[in-house]
Amino acid sequence: MLLFLGRTLTAPLISFHNTGKALANAQRAAGLQVTCSPAASTRLASAFGVNVWYMQRELNRVTEAYPGAQVPLAA
Repeated sequence: MLLFLGRTLTAPLISFHNTGKALANAQRAAGLQVTCSPAASTRLASAFGVNVWYMQRELNRVTEAYPGAQVPLAA
């Protein structure tokens, strides 16, 4: 049982950390100051899902850097 719970708790935290890294790279590629912290998005996961709001806010900063343009998404 502990192995199952360990996997179910670890995988989302790793995913949040990797998403934070991707957002930081997107900010860097857009020529913005990098304000997204992968560690912060991981820590905020325990605060009632506040990390989702944090990551969306950081992603919105990237899209706002291109007013009126469509931002290409990686597939």
